[in-house]
Amino acid sequence: MLENAVLVTGTGRRIGFHIAKRLFDDGYTVIAHYRSYTDDIRILADMGITTIQADLVDSNKILQFVAELQTCCVNFRAIIHNASSFEPTAENLIDAAEQFDQFFNVHMKAPFLINQGLQSLLVGEADAPADIIHITDINAENPTPRFDIYGSTKAGLHNLTVVLAKKFAPKIKVNSIAPGPVLFTEQHSEQVRQQMLDETLLAKEGGAEPVYLAIKSVLTNPFITGASIPVDGGRRLSKR
Repeated sequence: MLENAVLVTGTGRRIGFHIAKRLFDDGYTVIAHYRSYTDDIRILADMGITTIQADLVDSNKILQFVAELQTCCVNFRAIIHNASSFEPTAENLIDAAEQFDQFFNVHMKAPFLINQGLQSLLVGEADAPADIIHITDINAENPTPRFDIYGSTKAGLHNLTVVLAKKFAPKIKVNSIAPGPVLFTEQHSEQVRQQMLDETLLAKEGGAEPVYLAIKSVLTNPFITGASIPVDGGRRLSKR
């Protein structure tokens, strides 16, 4: 059984893959969750990282995932909730209702159930508390209308950060990392990308590493909880 593990959800690509790899490179024992098997998951497994599949859209499968984690680890050093669903809200109400269920389960229900299920197994180092880190979004603070369901459920995850910081203190710190334009997606046209860069004070795409550096700063700081750390190049200040 693993000890002092760091669970990272949503590691199949992009930022989650980078977080899991960098944590492992820095000496942490990592459990990498994924929904769909990808080449990046193969890379993580080849490195020696434990990988576990679970569909966080389904409540029963979330609970099965929690039960599997409870049996494979003696304890956890940290949980990093990176799993996310991202797309504009559908115009059709039936489709939008399905989106809402999906986004709510991935962004809010899964973190809640995983945090509650593993609370007793979260153990810090020496006099430092253990960690829960939620990856939210600057849309939680300044939402974009086209992504109202996405932004609203990420805002719910931010609220979960605050309430669990109170609930789990003093043994567990709970914080959020709120990225902005760190990695563009295929949905971003050149025009949209340029608009986002124009709205970003530091005028560039940040990349995944600044997100990891923010996570590392939280893991190594024993006296911060209930906080939301923006990693957005200043875009939250000027985003329209």
